[in-house]
Amino acid sequence: MKPLATNPRFAIVLAVFYTLSMVLAAKVTYLMIFSHEFLASEGRKRTTRMIETIPVRGTIFDRFSQPLAVSTPVSTLWVNPKQFDPTNQQAALLKEHLDINESLTKNLTLNTQNKSFAYLARRIDPQLANTIMELSIPGVYERQEYKRYYPQSSMLAQSIGFTNIDQNGIEGIELMYNHKLSGLPGIEEHTLNLHKRATREIVVHKPFTPGDNLHLTIDSTLQHYVEKALLKALMKNAAKSASAILIHAKTGEILALSTMPSFNPNARKSFNAELIRNRVFTDVYEPGSVIKPFSMAAVLTAKIIDKDAIIQIAPGFVKINGYTIRDVGRDSQLDLAGIIRRSSNVGMSKVAIPTGGAVISQLLTELGFGINTAIYFPGESVGTVPVNRVWSDIATASLSYGYSLSVNLAQLAQAYTVFANDGNLVPLSIIKGEAKPARNVISPEVANSVLSMMVQAVDGPGAGGKRAAIDGYTIAGKSGTSRKASSGGYQNNKYRAMFVGIAPANAPEFIMAIIVDEPTAGGYFGGAIAAPIFKEVLEDALRIRNIPSDERRSTRATPGRAGAPSPAMFTTPIHSQPPLRAHIPATG
Repeated sequence: MKPLATNPRFAIVLAVFYTLSMVLAAKVTYLMIFSHEFLASEGRKRTTRMIETIPVRGTIFDRFSQPLAVSTPVSTLWVNPKQFDPTNQQAALLKEHLDINESLTKNLTLNTQNKSFAYLARRIDPQLANTIMELSIPGVYERQEYKRYYPQSSMLAQSIGFTNIDQNGIEGIELMYNHKLSGLPGIEEHTLNLHKRATREIVVHKPFTPGDNLHLTIDSTLQHYVEKALLKALMKNAAKSASAILIHAKTGEILALSTMPSFNPNARKSFNAELIRNRVFTDVYEPGSVIKPFSMAAVLTAKIIDKDAIIQIAPGFVKINGYTIRDVGRDSQLDLAGIIRRSSNVGMSKVAIPTGGAVISQLLTELGFGINTAIYFPGESVGTVPVNRVWSDIATASLSYGYSLSVNLAQLAQAYTVFANDGNLVPLSIIKGEAKPARNVISPEVANSVLSMMVQAVDGPGAGGKRAAIDGYTIAGKSGTSRKASSGGYQNNKYRAMFVGIAPANAPEFIMAIIVDEPTAGGYFGGAIAAPIFKEVLEDALRIRNIPSDERRSTRATPGRAGAPSPAMFTTPIHSQPPLRAHIPATG
């Protein structure tokens, strides 16, 4: 037998082995040196994924940092249809956990083969998502998202609004400040394991920018009292709806804002879309007698009628241009204050006609009627103020007692600030720290004169707003009642009951405007239906904010009527408040 070294077969095998080794070495050298970037890129494609990170939406707080809207982390499962091919057992498990039909699972693969992305389940509990991912179904991936949650349930529902499934605001403040709350998405590179699940190896290419938080001027405690009173009135009077806005008289900050019935934004599948509207801003109507204080301000400003004039009211009606205007009361004559106290349409018409419709219309426009409030709430209706080249007597008369124009409740509350601030109109604000400067509209003398008349409209003899009176406090206000209009004229037995009040009148802190739509039990006059709501809310508001009564105010030095608000009034929460949601069921 020949030695191996001289065996030709061995030499051939050895030569082949060396040749193959050299080829392999050359190939490895080529791949490592010349194809390194390409191979690394292909490897990254198979083991890494670029994922857009969803920013946390900003939290909405009330003025005392009570959360009103928060974002909680949830998981979303998605698939790459080109990779998605679950077994029958895996499809059955998907149906069990996600309530996804097996046939739908197959259709997802068949109908989206040309796509690389399709949702499997959105915004589910992270533990449930973890259970699905542990099934190791090819082509199934997970990403973190956020779900909007409203801790106070139906409270402030029409004001806060809500977001869609992509966390974009579509109603209310969520829509109005969507650009601030949304934030900006980021980009992360995730390393995937054999089961295509992201490991902890993450490279942040672009960090997400969280949305800004919002601090509203809303006081949740006062909001609670407003909603409780509105819901009580809604049921007691069998009304269609009830709305109210409570503002700080000096700053225009909105402290409470409500429409009843409400809804729970956390359970939107079950509520009536009709309940979404924030009627304080979106609904306009003829205001009726609550407009009379402004008409009287125009009369006093024009100085055509003597301020001490006595107006003949008997026989309780007057004919103007073929139309008959009537009073509910049976007064023979009234002074100017009496016209407001008794809410006399006859008296208001007789002093308005010499003043002129153009003068009243101009003042109403300067007070903000017919234009957006300073809030610019989504869907706000601005209403109309008639502007005529030639004013007939009947057009002037009807405008003076609140017909032929349309307003919203927020405009009314804003306009009444002139009587609490020596004739200065204070714009509304709803974001804390963004109060806007006031501007003068009427003289202090006129403003204070009308304010005194409104005090008599609550406390004077035969006052229509006597049910708004609060023991120990001087209250100013004006009730109103208007018939609802339709395409064929005014409807029978359908009314709106209103009241706007200022408390306390001698050192204003609060202004509240209220409307009850279509009360059908217990009457329909504003003084009987809306005024008690004012009393119920303001009794609590004055108490919890420790506003001095007339007796207490007279025993210590305090600012004048137009002085600054109480120093600690809206900077410190009241810890003795009741639970925010106590006795306020969500409806719808």
